[in-house]
Amino acid sequence: MGTSDSQLFLLTGAPGAGKTAILDAVGDMVRRVGEPAREILAEFRAAGDARTHDRDWTEFVALLLRRSIRNHDEAARLDGRSLFDRGVPDCIAYASVLGVDPEPSERAALTYRYNAEVLVLEPWEEIYSTDDERTMSFSQTLDFHAAVVDAYDRTGYRLVTVPKDTVAARAAFVADFIRTRAEAGHGRPRSQS
Repeated sequence: MGTSDSQLFLLTGAPGAGKTAILDAVGDMVRRVGEPAREILAEFRAAGDARTHDRDWTEFVALLLRRSIRNHDEAARLDGRSLFDRGVPDCIAYASVLGVDPEPSERAALTYRYNAEVLVLEPWEEIYSTDDERTMSFSQTLDFHAAVVDAYDRTGYRLVTVPKDTVAARAAFVADFIRTRAEAGHGRPRSQS
């Protein structure tokens, strides 16, 4: 028996705002699903593949969408709670920021649903850093964050801000959020028109 969308939780927001650290700190109370964009870029680099999202944005967003749908489907088939580092609606934000047609991502976001309440991390310059996959300047993350918020608003989710605090305190907030929502059975996204 699979999981309902009310057991599929999302953590989204600005790049470099602490999603990965929170996912690591949450531990085993929930199945954790990594960020598709980071996975794809790391796979390209490991394979010596010269393709990157800044060379062929259309291909990158298509790969990102397929990976996000696959992650959703795999988690939906399992019992228990899952916490995703970004989900299908984030593909809309990537498409918008990268100048790619967002329609395929918009259609998918209305089909592949998660818990109605989505945890969001706001941009936080004090902890922001770049790495091999995260190459945006902090100012670019502000535009991306705005696109993320817009994508989730347009696809019928309610955003719940994770307070800026220590990693342990933020992980405790996320864990409590998931536990209380899952136990109360909250989570059906409002229907779309």
